[in-house]
Amino acid sequence: MYLDLKGLKIVIIGGNNPCKQILEILLGPGLKDLATEVLAVADTLTHSEGIIYAREKGIMIIKDYSDICKLSSVDVILKLKNDKTLSCILDKVDTERTIIIDLDDYQSVSFLNFLQAEEEKIRIKRKIQIEGTDKKEIIDLFDQFFRKIQKNAEEENRYLKVDREELIKIEKELSQIIQGSMIPTFIINNDHIISHWNTACEELTGHKSYELVGTDRQWVPFRSAKRPTMADVIVGGMSEEEVSKYYGSSWRKSALIKEAYEAEEFFPHLGDGGKWIFFTAAPIKSPDGKIIGAIETLRDLTEDKKAKEELEIQDKKLSHLYVKHKISEDRYRSLFNDNPNPIFIVDRQTLEILDVNQRVETEYGYSKAEILGKSFLFIGNQTDETIKRSLQELPENNSILFTKKKHFKKNKTSFFVNVKVVHATYAQRNVLIASTTDITESVEKETQLIQAGKLATLGTMAAGMAHEINQPLNVIQICADLIIKMIAKGKAIPDDELVMIAKDIIENVARAAGVIKHVRDFSRQSERDLKKLIVNDPIRDVFKVLGHQLTIHSIKVELDLDSGIPEINAEHNRLEQVFINLVTNAIDSMDENAEKVKKEGGKAEKTLRIKTYSEDNRVVAKVSDTGHGMTEEVKQKIFEPFFTTKETGKGTGLGTSISFGIIKDYGGTIDIESEYGKGATFIIRFPKIQTGE
Repeated sequence: MYLDLKGLKIVIIGGNNPCKQILEILLGPGLKDLATEVLAVADTLTHSEGIIYAREKGIMIIKDYSDICKLSSVDVILKLKNDKTLSCILDKVDTERTIIIDLDDYQSVSFLNFLQAEEEKIRIKRKIQIEGTDKKEIIDLFDQFFRKIQKNAEEENRYLKVDREELIKIEKELSQIIQGSMIPTFIINNDHIISHWNTACEELTGHKSYELVGTDRQWVPFRSAKRPTMADVIVGGMSEEEVSKYYGSSWRKSALIKEAYEAEEFFPHLGDGGKWIFFTAAPIKSPDGKIIGAIETLRDLTEDKKAKEELEIQDKKLSHLYVKHKISEDRYRSLFNDNPNPIFIVDRQTLEILDVNQRVETEYGYSKAEILGKSFLFIGNQTDETIKRSLQELPENNSILFTKKKHFKKNKTSFFVNVKVVHATYAQRNVLIASTTDITESVEKETQLIQAGKLATLGTMAAGMAHEINQPLNVIQICADLIIKMIAKGKAIPDDELVMIAKDIIENVARAAGVIKHVRDFSRQSERDLKKLIVNDPIRDVFKVLGHQLTIHSIKVELDLDSGIPEINAEHNRLEQVFINLVTNAIDSMDENAEKVKKEGGKAEKTLRIKTYSEDNRVVAKVSDTGHGMTEEVKQKIFEPFFTTKETGKGTGLGTSISFGIIKDYGGTIDIESEYGKGATFIIRFPKIQTGE
């Protein structure tokens, strides 16, 4: 790093190390001849070492970063602090007049070495200019300078070596994670060469990693001739027209990962009879934002497709059987036992199991003798009064479908089913016929999709989390430094000041721990287990992860949460994801609207309003924004998977589709009130828990 320091006017942002070291050299006698001037040191924390030293030297201290823009004749800004809010402020700086140098840990070491070298160079020049300096003394001076430069280089090399070792360690851990993943995955580099092909990918495709790693033959398991995989599309930076040339209408942009593509195709030569594969490819980027490779994951949809087709066929058979009531007893019994789904004959009033087909014994592990006479609720949630009431009150000639219910086998193993119930007559009794379909694999894959959505959301919020954790850590560091310095100087710390410092440390440790715990709880994969909760709680938790984002985007938040609102049956983790999706969509909508209004010479209001209340037997949550709103066409399509109104590369609509599915799982509804150009309001209604449930 080289910078002509002569006559420069400098502002330093960030008062922690190495601010003080830089100030000591710039203000010291060694660089006095360069007339370098430090105009100000800026930091929101006023007890840091650099701020204290600057104050002692009479240098201006700035607490509000926006005041930096008010300074005139600033030549260089040295940015030692990584604070997201600085980006918005420094964007206003005239970079043609002022140089902004962003110094990370390594660059800070390099800059200090540069200053020390300049100091040494000036000292040697002064010596040489003194009359009477002999040749030997000049050689000694140059030796000293060389040794200084060599020492600085060795220090930087040591720093780089540690960084390199850390990168190697991370690479090994990443390889282990990818190799051990149950999701078929491969990675290519910027030259389209395969670097990873995990075991799950070997099992799905039948091609071993040693055959493919180090080659550009990633197309071989899928195509009869060379053609770009989705990962090649990402690395090659293909246009949408080029992608469509290879994938037609089967591809789309990923809703979960920015700049990722996905597609679904049938490959007739994979496995026995071919396989349906859903694949997603995402870019791998260097710190400076350049694409250095791509990762592609595969998912086998073949069984899902077959199960769906089989279910449609069986539903038609059952419908014919239950509605007509004219099939002979022999035909009925044959269909009853041959049906691939478990079927229960249940008394309408008592819900006693009267008969079961052979599939019940196979799937649930009970013999017919063990399960007859027991309540139908015995195989599921026995305390679910909602199911009990719905079955007993089901009108004749009607049917009902319960989705994603947890059932238990004889060995206590749980699995998820859809339960379809219809009326029928059995042995001259008015009964219910219940058919269950195992959807465990589908639920698990849906859960993985929702989990991936959470992780993508966390990725966009990483900067906010870093800010939330860095603030308490900075306070703790300052308090600790102050105590150590007071002890080193032999000064007694007054009791009241010590108590205040201790409280600051305790409060900020708790704050950082709370942020970390919340992120960990949000990111974990939750069980599908409904519990009683107040809808206000997941709404408040949204602002633990998005509060900083809202501040950065200058969005005003108005919360009107009813403190006496009734409880609902839901899952906190998934409800929080619903409201995070609505809030992030609102942020995008208001930003786009504000940009449009700004171009027209105006200024748009940016306000997010969330209100909760109860009406009749429902709990209601309203999420309103002042964004660009929706047309009638958009309102009709907003909950369709992969539908989006965002710009290219900013999303494809799965987030809203997932949210709709979660709300529906809890018996809820979601409505939209919106007019284009006048914002949007999402109204979510959940059934409240009735007395005795």
